[in-house]
Amino acid sequence: MKAVGLKRLWGTALAVSVAIFAAAQSAGAGGVGTTSLNFLKVGVGARPAAMGSAFSALSDDASACFWNPAGLADGQARELFFTHHRWIADISQSAASFTFDVPRGVRMGVSMNYFSLGELERRSGNTVDPEGTFTPADLGLGVSAAYRLSEMVAAGVTFRYLHETLDAETADAYLFDIGIKSHTMIPGLTAAISVRNLGTQVKYVSTGYDAPRVIAIGAAYRSRLPWRSNWLTLTAEIESPNDNDTRLAVGGEYNFRDFLYGRAGYRSGLEYEDFSFGLGVNYLRLRFDYAFVPYSDLGNSHRFSFVYGF
Repeated sequence: MKAVGLKRLWGTALAVSVAIFAAAQSAGAGGVGTTSLNFLKVGVGARPAAMGSAFSALSDDASACFWNPAGLADGQARELFFTHHRWIADISQSAASFTFDVPRGVRMGVSMNYFSLGELERRSGNTVDPEGTFTPADLGLGVSAAYRLSEMVAAGVTFRYLHETLDAETADAYLFDIGIKSHTMIPGLTAAISVRNLGTQVKYVSTGYDAPRVIAIGAAYRSRLPWRSNWLTLTAEIESPNDNDTRLAVGGEYNFRDFLYGRAGYRSGLEYEDFSFGLGVNYLRLRFDYAFVPYSDLGNSHRFSFVYGF
């Protein structure tokens, strides 16, 4: 009875959260540039980035804390994830997460996401020399939980504290993500829905700004290739953000004997980003991933990730 009660609690919480999100989307949708904490739009991890960020239905390691917390249920019990991202100009991102099991069949995760815009000049007017420098930065700290509702369906939630620093000004927010991931009756096919960045506004002085909320609906299909121990995974995802048009992302991953991986992806609806590429190497319990994402005239992005299972 306790297990049934817990499953009902998860289901009710997810239904209420989706309803809140739908209302927030219709009431608070705005145009480009109307949200804050926009570092949350930058995907975490080399493997998802290489696959066009179509990752909600595939997420199956500790990086699921940032994409779809329900995916933690498909990963290893104890797993450590770390990534570093050298973006355009001097912008950089570092993130990490760790997963572990607790009683009642719940898998937990703790995560950190740090984003720096690099050193900028401080000016109060149209002066030749700057008055000094400052480094705008964002920090996110999260706690995730995933629970398997049945043999095929898992649900998850992430609660996150955000702190933003802009010179002498600071702001805080409390957000949460929810997700469902389901294996289907078709062998190798999974489907997922995730809702990210629900919660409080970020306030500077007396003005509040919404976080970049997004709902993602995705599918992933994994199939064994004719030759031994080779797999192909294809993913697709529709994203609906609260500050832009709906867009499509697709990705693919070729797995050679669980040792070498080749990846590629595509995202629509973005001015400077479309195709992405990457590779991975898995040896014993450690996997290394790399992603290359060109940003047109702005430059190129390089992501490196490590995943270690205990």
